This record gives sequence, structure tokens and C-alpha cells, in this order.
Amino acid sequence: MAIVFREMLPSNRRLAFRRQPHLLDDTGSVGVWITQPAGMVVQLLRETVATGEIARFISVDAYQKLVGVMRPGERAFFIYDMALMVRYESEARVILTQWGLNVRDKIEHIVVRPPPEMNKLGRMGIQTIAAAMSLAGVQLDIVDDIEPFLREQNLRPRISLT
Repeated sequence: MAIVFREMLPSNRRLAFRRQPHLLDDTGSVGVWITQPAGMVVQLLRETVATGEIARFISVDAYQKLVGVMRPGERAFFIYDMALMVRYESEARVILTQWGLNVRDKIEHIVVRPPPEMNKLGRMGIQTIAAAMSLAGVQLDIVDDIEPFLREQNLRPRISLT
């Protein structure tokens, strides 16, 4: 089934890249691009509740695609554009934090764009993840816009995942 992404995004939003994502979750809410240099950009494509199912899609399905194109010893960038997240379930936070700690030796840098109007409790949850990752030796930045980081690191979608 073909999905027209422009219609899914609010009019003031655009896709992280000009090409369609390499992967979509079953609901069509989460798009993932596997990048060169090694990394993955995860973007919510519509207002979404971050569930355990979405966290598993990111940490299992998308991650396996990324690992499949990485060279031995290579570390990857993980960029999360969560601007359209309406809330998150605790299960999602636990899954993603534990996964991040488990694969920390493969992480070069994590960047998270939270929803602009996220409540204090949600921001505290992201700060807790950032603290845990920092203690594990992983840099995690919280930003208002992912585009400057994408340009700075010259991250672009891979042409092929093979």
C-alpha cells in the first residue's frame, strides 16, 4: 500500500529527508531512515502515543536494519524527532533506555527532539534517560530542531540497505 507522507504530516512539518523512510511501523506513525554515516533517524509522522510496541519497532526492527549495514567496530548516530508525540507510556521509556544501555558501545551520539509543549513530567523522563546514558558514557543532546545536527554530521539516507 502506498502512503503519501506529505498528507500525513501537519502542514507546518516536513519529513527529515526528501525521500520516503526506509521503514514504517505497522501503524504508519513512525518513519525510520538508515543513514550514511551510520545512523538512524526516527521521526513521528503524525500525533502519536509512544508505546511499548513502537519502542520495540525502533529497538528491534529498525536497529537490526542499521546493524546490517554497519562495518565492524563502527558507531552510529541515533536521532529521534519526537515533536508529534502526544505522550509516552512508561514501558516505552524503559524499553528504549535499557536498549540504549545494552548497545551503548555502538552509539556515537543520540539527539532527541521532544514535543515543543511537552509537560514537565515528560521532560523529566527525557532528562532521566539523558542522565542514564551520560553515566554510561553516551552523549545525548536534547534539541529544538534536528536539521542543524543532520547537516553538521552530514547524515543522509542510504541509497540501499544491502
